[in-house]
Amino acid sequence: MPTIFSVDTGRCGHKATVMAEIANGGKIKITITSTCEMVKRYGNLLKVIDVKDLAKHIVNNPVYTAASSTVGPECLVPCAVISATWTEAGMISKNLLKRYPSSCFRYES
Repeated sequence: MPTIFSVDTGRCGHKATVMAEIANGGKIKITITSTCEMVKRYGNLLKVIDVKDLAKHIVNNPVYTAASSTVGPECLVPCAVISATWTEAGMISKNLLKRYPSSCFRYES
């Protein structure tokens, strides 16, 4: 069963869904749907990622390098892609996600 994350970015008013599923040969297929045209372009660039590339640093990680040319620096979708692909690769436990299904940051002052 694929891993699915939803992204609701209240500040920009857009929504997105990120789906990751294991494909053949140590790869993960990524499907992104969104109400944002920039995120749609990002999703078109990022269709498949090698599992071995998932833990690369941000500047070398294909999830973030594809994002750098298509979405704004505050976009939460690349982080959701990392979480979905890591989960699908077994690097994050689905049981843990069931206990803590969301991550957030909150403006304090």
